[in-house]
Amino acid sequence: MSGGRLVLPVVLSATVVQLLNVTVARVAMPAIQAGLGASPGAVQLVLAGYTLTYACLLIPAARLGDRYGYRRLFVGSTATAHE
Repeated sequence: MSGGRLVLPVVLSATVVQLLNVTVARVAMPAIQAGLGASPGAVQLVLAGYTLTYACLLIPAARLGDRYGYRRLFVGSTATAHE
C-alpha cells in the first residue's frame, strides 16, 4: 500500500500550485492594470476569468491524463509550453 501514501501529498501539492498560480496573478494585478489602462474592477474581472478558465480546464485535463497517461500528458504539455 505504498502507493496509497502518496495520494495526499500529490493532491496537496496540486492544490498549492493552483493557489500559488492565483496568488501570482493577484500580485501582478497592479502591473496588469497599468499595462491595460483598466479600472480595478476590470482587472478583478480579468483575474476571475483567468481563475474560472483554469478551473474549467482541470477536469478535461484529468480525463486526458486518465486516457493517455499522466506522464505522457505532463511531458507533452511541458514541452509545448517551452516552445
